[in-house]
Amino acid sequence: MNISKKLLLIVVLTCLEVSITVFSAFEIAKGAQFHQLNFLHLKYINQLDKAIDQIQPNTKINLAAIEANILAIRQQPMNCLKAANALNKLVMNIIDTRHALTLCKQDVKRANTTLQSVNDYKNDKINRAEFLFILNHALDEFNDNSEQFEGPITKTVSFIFVTFIPLVIVISLFNVIYISYLSRTISSSIRNLTTLLSSKSNKTDLEDNFSKSTPDELKELISAAKKRIENDFLNIESSKELKAIVSSQTDSLQLANDELAQFAYRASHDLKAPLSAVKSLSRFIVKDIESNDTAEAINNAKTITKQMEKLESLVVDILQLAKADIGNEERSPINFEQLIVDVKERLYWLMQDIPCQLETHINLEVEIISDKVRFTQIIENLVSNGLKYYDKNKPSPLVKLDISNNENSIIIVVSDNGIGIPKPFQAQVYGMFKRFNPELCSGSGLGLSIVKKHVEYFKGEITFQSSEQGTIFKIIIALDKL
Repeated sequence: MNISKKLLLIVVLTCLEVSITVFSAFEIAKGAQFHQLNFLHLKYINQLDKAIDQIQPNTKINLAAIEANILAIRQQPMNCLKAANALNKLVMNIIDTRHALTLCKQDVKRANTTLQSVNDYKNDKINRAEFLFILNHALDEFNDNSEQFEGPITKTVSFIFVTFIPLVIVISLFNVIYISYLSRTISSSIRNLTTLLSSKSNKTDLEDNFSKSTPDELKELISAAKKRIENDFLNIESSKELKAIVSSQTDSLQLANDELAQFAYRASHDLKAPLSAVKSLSRFIVKDIESNDTAEAINNAKTITKQMEKLESLVVDILQLAKADIGNEERSPINFEQLIVDVKERLYWLMQDIPCQLETHINLEVEIISDKVRFTQIIENLVSNGLKYYDKNKPSPLVKLDISNNENSIIIVVSDNGIGIPKPFQAQVYGMFKRFNPELCSGSGLGLSIVKKHVEYFKGEITFQSSEQGTIFKIIIALDKL
């Protein structure tokens, strides 16, 4: 099995474990719901019993109270029948407790018959003695069914509990063991390849060992790298400016390696945090279910969802950062008014929760034909930063977006009266994963890096000024570079 399939299998197993755990929590919670319905059933039966006992000879019967009690009694078995899903019915068939649902149907039928007798008595179709006989007979049947209902439901809930809890534990243990095994095999393949490439074996032995012990994906990676290195090496050998090129490329490579190392460390750290949280919360859900604390289990399940949303947002930002260096030949006229409308729609979730206002001014005398996606990401990231870091202590938080042009350039200015960027961090403002106020916003820290990449793609210039009075970002891009 290649590495990508192993990673996919790890994701599938984790999702399966979380799904079964949450499903088990809801099924066990449903058992408590059945018991509660039976308790309410007994409560309304007791109210009907009191209403019948209060009927005195030669006095008018309170038909409204009796009818209301019968309707309340009927509602509980109806809810029970509605709540019982296909799995519950299958389990009841297996452990021979299906008659609990039959009792519910009998109660609904008896309640309907009794309600009909109320109407018959109102219309003088039956006399008082017959009516009272029907009521007492129905009351006895309701009581008997309620007593008989408790046993099979308790048995069914116990069966679900003792079945699903071990199942969740077994699946969790299997996941831990199997995922650990897959992780070790991936790490082992990479270590073996590293050891092989670091060895001093001759070329023939190296190629033989490489062919036998290296997974296909790593073979393709090494082969592609080998071809690239060979081609580059041939080009360098034929160059008359070899020393200058080697020196320049060495510096660039060192800088790229430093950036790559920082990116890999921060990305892996930020990607690992939600996964670790999900793993811990899954264990907590199992413990909550074992202690019958379904409310806490549901809260933990919701927290898992939030962690996955956070992970998804980080992956999207990483993809945008990766795409920022890739050329795009899709150039078209840009309608900046519609572009701003689209940005506002995507930022609606942010703007509705804060008092900060957004003002936009467009003053373009020329048609801009360029890559709309890059301009959208530039404007959206700068505007969202201004909105996120508004100053709560200022009476009128404001973010302004101005787009204009002169003879040679398009000019984009985004200004705000927010909290500003602290001076010690202003030199790092375009760095990846830099969050200077994490207590105010839980973003990925890639927004300004993405903006910087897009501006550099257009060979433009981005500058900023920031203080406690607010921040101003200014972008200038030559029209002939669009």
